[in-house]
Amino acid sequence: MTAKTTEGKEVFAEQKIYMPQSPGYGKGDKMVYGPHRKSGMLRDTSIQPGQTRHETFEIKFPYEDTEKDGIKTREVKDKSMDVTVKLWHMPAGGDPTEAEEGQGKFLLNEQKKTVTVK
Repeated sequence: MTAKTTEGKEVFAEQKIYMPQSPGYGKGDKMVYGPHRKSGMLRDTSIQPGQTRHETFEIKFPYEDTEKDGIKTREVKDKSMDVTVKLWHMPAGGDPTEAEEGQGKFLLNEQKKTVTVK
């Protein structure tokens, strides 16, 4: 998920991974991606078919603190931002930033919305 100001400056970026979590080959404490490396399960955070998931992200609008006549005020620099959420499917797991679209990761859904503060 990313949030950008109207000028295109990225002010927020976060990713969440939903998958069964398991140590490599059922031993150790290092988490692994990909079903071919998993033989045990610690917990399952995957999204099942038909299941909905609601997430909350707190994004601060860019602001500047100023003081005038001894009174501190906070001025919001940009009152709107564009938020983009992408849901990817990565069948073999791995690092989402390294996988190529269409080969290691597949875009399932993308939502864009402009958020405004008054």
